[in-house]
Amino acid sequence: MATTVAHPKQRILALDILRGITIAGMILVNNPGFDQTYAPLEHADWFGLTPTDLVFPFFMFIMGITTYLSLKKFKFQWSVLCARKIFKRAFLLWFIGLAISWLIMFTRGMISPDNAALSLPQKLLVSANTFDHIRILGVLPRLGICYGLAAVIALSVRHKLIPWLVAVIFIGYYILLVCCNGYAHDASNILAIIDDAILGHSHVYRWETPDPEGLLSTLPALAHVLIGFCVGKYVMELQNLNDKIERLFIIGALLTFAGFLLAYGCPISKKLWTPTFAIVTCGLGSTLLALLTWLIDKQSHQDAATRFFQVFGVNPLALYVLSDLLLIPISIVPLAGDTVQSMVCNGILLPVFSIKTASLLWALLYVGINWCIGLILFKKNIFIKL
Repeated sequence: MATTVAHPKQRILALDILRGITIAGMILVNNPGFDQTYAPLEHADWFGLTPTDLVFPFFMFIMGITTYLSLKKFKFQWSVLCARKIFKRAFLLWFIGLAISWLIMFTRGMISPDNAALSLPQKLLVSANTFDHIRILGVLPRLGICYGLAAVIALSVRHKLIPWLVAVIFIGYYILLVCCNGYAHDASNILAIIDDAILGHSHVYRWETPDPEGLLSTLPALAHVLIGFCVGKYVMELQNLNDKIERLFIIGALLTFAGFLLAYGCPISKKLWTPTFAIVTCGLGSTLLALLTWLIDKQSHQDAATRFFQVFGVNPLALYVLSDLLLIPISIVPLAGDTVQSMVCNGILLPVFSIKTASLLWALLYVGINWCIGLILFKKNIFIKL
């Protein structure tokens, strides 16, 4: 993790705002106060699409665009510096995701009543020894893997062939889902079978089968990032802002309509990351980026809302990692017999509001806590790159 104290380079401000919206959205939906929450803040059970299902794919779409902007500085040619940057970032994203999972499991082991009778050295040893059942993949590992592979492809494959590669990945994955029980919501799904065979059943997401960030679904997620890369190439190479907005709208409309039409044969599912899910969310992401570019960069409309999301947008991954780390002192480790989250939700919010409203208010409060830390970094011109 490297820190620089300098102003970020000039580019379309809407890109940072949209990235900030996605990070704030990811923190919001990942940290409700209670299990019960309003329907738009929940993922679709299996097939379908909710607003919550959009935030992660939007971020991956933007990552594809910024990968184009980043590699353009190297003229899309391999070099020692470029290779070091790609592999370092990909490894850091995967490693930090794994480290956070371990740290949370370690903390829960230290406070577990099952280990209360153990001596401190024994408790430390038992709590630290979680590698036999730690989840290997997840959100940050998926970002790292997809970024690394997309960057390698962008430097190794002629860019006019990348859309064809995306099509091959989508068609191959669709055939796999159709022919190998890929739409089953149980352990007989080919995605679950492959994860269990390669990763081991103890290293996958235990609350969902198959793992929503499993091995095989990483393939369409990679294609998802490559779509973002292609959009970056087709749009950012234009000099005129009006042309950029127009092309973003056209791409967004085409992808969105194509995805919904194809959904009659290939259902939209985030948990399977189906091709139609990738196509529709990239289309909606492109459309939203066009709207924000018109509003913010063309019309120069900047207010408290844009400044709020810009704080998240300039330090996106750092604040997302922070939101996971803050769970330990706020939602896991008890203070005076209870966690801070429980004291606020059960002692303050629930007596006044319904359980769903209390859940939403806590999530908003948690976003605000992370934003306050991000604001300090923003005001000090500290931008943390992962």
